[in-house]
Parts: sequence; C-alpha cells; structure tokens
Amino acid sequence: MDSFFGIGAPELILILLLAGIVMGPERIGKVARWLGKTTAQLQSISRQFMRQLNAELTAVDQGEELKGAMNDIKALQNQVKQLRDEIKSSAMKPLQEGQAAINESRKALDNTARMIQKPLSVTDERQTPVLDDHKIAPPALNANQSLPNLVDVTDDPE
Repeated sequence: MDSFFGIGAPELILILLLAGIVMGPERIGKVARWLGKTTAQLQSISRQFMRQLNAELTAVDQGEELKGAMNDIKALQNQVKQLRDEIKSSAMKPLQEGQAAINESRKALDNTARMIQKPLSVTDERQTPVLDDHKIAPPALNANQSLPNLVDVTDDPE
C-alpha cells in the first residue's frame, strides 16, 4: 500500500493511533467497519460509472447512434425539400394566372385607348373633351377571350 488517498504508510499509522486515542478501542471497530463499507460503496459506484462511460464511448465509436441521427437529419432534409418544391409548384399556378390576367387587362386597356383616340369634336363648358357619341363603350370580347379567373386568397386580414 503505497498511497491511500494521497497519504503514505507512516501518516496512516499516525492517524489510526490518534483515532484510537480519541475514540477509544470500542468505537474504533465500528468506525473501521463503516469506513470499509463506505469505501466499498464508493468503489462500486466508481466501477459502475466507468462501465457506463466505456459503453457510451464504445457506442459513439461504433457510430450506430450517430449514424441513426445522421439518417434522421437526412430524412428531415428530404422532407423540407419536398415541402419547398410543393410550395413552389402550388404558388406558380396562381402566379401564372395572375400574369395572364394582367396581360389580358393590358390588351383590354390598349383596345380602350385605341377607341378613345377618335377625334374629339365637342367640349363642354369645363373644357373637358367629350366624345362624339357621349358614351365610352367597353371593348367587346373576342370569341377566344374570356374573363380572368378569380384567385382565392386565404387568410387575408382585410
């Protein structure tokens, strides 16, 4: 026994002699048994901790848990990518319908502008030009033209 808790053999003998003098011979046996049990329990806890730590390190070294976590992360990345693609595809249809409606509106406005560009002949007292027939007719729809589709907007606060 080279060292016991950093205490050498001569120091341990001195401590035991002092304990024997202070506690008396009848209590030294009880204290020694308690000290032995406590030391055994501490050693058991230490061995159990070391076994558990080694098992965890071995599991990490083998990478089974790490590989499982990486596979879960990859699966989540794929789900996010699919969701992003789905959102893009669902957003493109209304966007294309909106662009088509804008193009149709521009054509209708161009047709209206051409109709308004008739020569103005009469002005009223406020100096505003008035068309000859006093009415602006909406442009007629061609057979291949249709009204733009309504776009359903959900969760609109207004």
